[in-house]
Amino acid sequence: MASRWKAAVWAAVQRQAVRSRGAFTRGQLVGAELGRIVSDAGSTGRTPAQTLSRALQELRDAGLLLFDGRGRYRLAKSTAAEPEVDKAIATQVELRVMARLGQGRFRRELLARWDGQCPLTGIAEGGLLRASHIIAWHACTEESERLEPDNGLLLSALWDAAFDRGLVSFADDGAPIAFPALGRAARTALRIEGAPKLGRLSAGNRKRLAAHRAFCALGEWPAP
Repeated sequence: MASRWKAAVWAAVQRQAVRSRGAFTRGQLVGAELGRIVSDAGSTGRTPAQTLSRALQELRDAGLLLFDGRGRYRLAKSTAAEPEVDKAIATQVELRVMARLGQGRFRRELLARWDGQCPLTGIAEGGLLRASHIIAWHACTEESERLEPDNGLLLSALWDAAFDRGLVSFADDGAPIAFPALGRAARTALRIEGAPKLGRLSAGNRKRLAAHRAFCALGEWPAP
């Protein structure tokens, strides 16, 4: 029964993605597809809406669905057109293995660009350095962008946390920018008023930093 539900939900989210031209909500899916899902699965169950939610979570866990944190789902492009859910899952397993290898390469390229140290603090201990994504992993419209070195900065752990949460960003010339939500204690810990400019920015970095500054100002990434 579970496999039939998963297959039915997978077909339903593919149809809904076409109707919505990309991102869609659970409510949209329920309204448009729940009846057909139940019919295709061959079982109503006691709580079909909850069973649908569990199936959606399974598809998220498998990497077939991406969730933006604001109630919207979208299909992972790499498997969006695969009609068989089990084949789509197998493809995502393989892609995740490749992504782990790619993340190592992504970090190595950022370490090389910034000589193995955070350009803001001079910290060079590997355990305190982060390969930071400028456009967040879940907000990348193309999966290849997730491991694109121009979508990365090498930052110390505290700067990475502030950057990832949209509390700080950088101007086109690399000057740090603090946004209003950054508290006084954090500003002091980051030494933001005296922080140097982030050097060695590429044109690709600057393009993505413009999107990051918009994220900091709005508090959310635009819908893919």
